[in-house]
Amino acid sequence: MRKYKYIWLPVLLSVYFLFMTFYFGMDLLRQGETMRFWLTVGAELAVLVALVFFLKKREKLRTEREKDMTGSSRDRYKKL
Repeated sequence: MRKYKYIWLPVLLSVYFLFMTFYFGMDLLRQGETMRFWLTVGAELAVLVALVFFLKKREKLRTEREKDMTGSSRDRYKKL
């Protein structure tokens, strides 16, 4: 489950963002603040995209570190 964190965490956040955007965004649109509404949507999308890239990179580094740790422990026992 930890391996696919870069998928399920942004999906949960996007559902939350979508709910909050429609809950509060309708008031903004009724008041005529369309620019503020679209800037909020854009900021939410930017956060989600940045989160996906950050979590993918973190998962890649974790996988490389785990692979390196198992490889180095095997090499240590081969020398003995």
